[in-house]
Amino acid sequence: MDLESLHRIGRLGKPWGHQGELTVHLDDIDLDDLVHAGSFFVDIEGQKVPFFFSGLRDQGRAGVLVKFEDFHDPQSAGVLVGCDLYAPPGLLSDGSDESWDPDEFIGMLVRDEEHGELGEVTGIEGSARNPVLVVLRGEQEVMVPLAGEMILGVDPEENTLLVRTPPGLIDLYRG
Repeated sequence: MDLESLHRIGRLGKPWGHQGELTVHLDDIDLDDLVHAGSFFVDIEGQKVPFFFSGLRDQGRAGVLVKFEDFHDPQSAGVLVGCDLYAPPGLLSDGSDESWDPDEFIGMLVRDEEHGELGEVTGIEGSARNPVLVVLRGEQEVMVPLAGEMILGVDPEENTLLVRTPPGLIDLYRG
């Protein structure tokens, strides 16, 4: 398993209650996407250590609470306070374990392996689960679905994105 591909989803906060629960300060992640994960990775001094949890819930004003199976009181759970929390591979809402954010592609030049240069990404449409790149090709907008299997490479230095579009997609935009 490639631990470098884990996605940071938040940070562990202070203990809550007397059962060893910890508050969780989530980044832009929906709690519903995490409830069935069963485990998280916690960054302890640079090492990502897996922990199984028996509970993950929204506690109103206290925020999100997690109960790890290995901790049964606030003192023992306190060793994790301030540690970064990571989702296990494959847990992202789109089922991918790639570590990219669609907004990072705005401004990049898109090249298709078959059709060559498509244009520049000017925006993102669709939903979080099914993002679509808006690529300006000349004066025409081309909508390119953003799925992990379609991304062949990202070159931040050249500011380019290499993709494999579905067969026939680019032909739809040719006049």
